[in-house]
Amino acid sequence: MANLTSMTSNYTSLLSTESNPIQFFFTHIYLLLLVIAGCIGNGFVIIIFGQRALRTTIGTTMSVYPFLFYMAISDTMYLSVLFCLWLTNYINILHRPIICQSSLYLTYVCNFINAYYTVAFTAQRLFAVTQPIRVSYVLSWYRSRCLALCIVLIACLIYSYIPFIVGIVGGYCYSYERFRKLNAIMDIIDCLIVFLIPYMMIITMNAIILISLRRMRNNQHQLLFQTNNCQLKKFHVLTRCKASRSMTKLLLTVSTSYLIVCAPYACIHTWRLLSNDERFQTKFFKQMEHYFHLIYHISFAMNFYIYIFFGSKFRRELRRFLIKCQIKMSHYFETINVYDNDTSINPTNSLNYEQFQLIRHPTTSSIRTTGSFTIGYRWKQPQL
Repeated sequence: MANLTSMTSNYTSLLSTESNPIQFFFTHIYLLLLVIAGCIGNGFVIIIFGQRALRTTIGTTMSVYPFLFYMAISDTMYLSVLFCLWLTNYINILHRPIICQSSLYLTYVCNFINAYYTVAFTAQRLFAVTQPIRVSYVLSWYRSRCLALCIVLIACLIYSYIPFIVGIVGGYCYSYERFRKLNAIMDIIDCLIVFLIPYMMIITMNAIILISLRRMRNNQHQLLFQTNNCQLKKFHVLTRCKASRSMTKLLLTVSTSYLIVCAPYACIHTWRLLSNDERFQTKFFKQMEHYFHLIYHISFAMNFYIYIFFGSKFRRELRRFLIKCQIKMSHYFETINVYDNDTSINPTNSLNYEQFQLIRHPTTSSIRTTGSFTIGYRWKQPQL
């Protein structure tokens, strides 16, 4: 995988000519728009999937929520590195000692997390489709969370060598001269781990999921006209499976979109690293790799919009959250307006705001009982 050192060097060398409108667009506009759209979308995903109510959701779909939640956090961290890359056009922020190593380390870790979270929830959906009876006993929110944290820990350990082999070389964030060969070997290994192995696993599992979904649909149509007890039990199983089919289709769309967006860059970059042919080391191929890498960044900002278009439950939860925010904001501004109107009418009134709230919104705390007498707070308009 092209690390931050090659990314920044290509960025400064290939996009130095401001006369080309395409280069100007990718340099100054594209990355900023991608970061803004991605951070807004990932923020909503973190809020929705971080709700405590979703952890107690009945069904097998809740087991994928930890992966989607932590993936949104990882994608936001990656987008923060892209924002620093965009900011480098105006301020030298990446090519500094500590920021260089940390940004490069986050880039590798987030790429690994993005790939294997996709593998993890695709494998869960495969198990849910092929083993619908056992899925409720195997998959759970707690186990998925443990697996998600284990993937993060593995990624942090695998790429723990990066801060020791990169630094500021000639004013740029680049690998040290004595570690260039080691860095090239580790880049090849990284391509195999992050691109080749996950891609083959995702393609294989998606194919099996599609075949299983088609078979489930055919079996469901057959069982609609059968009413004996044995078949009725199977019908109940298929009914439970139908509830998770929408989530399966959603995650199938997410994983397929990930493959489509990342495939061009993965192919050309892996081929360039594995091939020693000088024809693939020309400026044209480096430019193609660079532009495909820019397209690859979309995979860290697109999930929210896929959830919006293909996830009915996500749209429902998002609508509920926005309505709740709107009610709170309207209540807040209404309270402020009432208080402002009261103080403007009676500027010398010594009545505080809390006493007025007790009369306007009576609660059980505003009534005290002493023996057989009930004492309530009342508010009188002072005579002017």
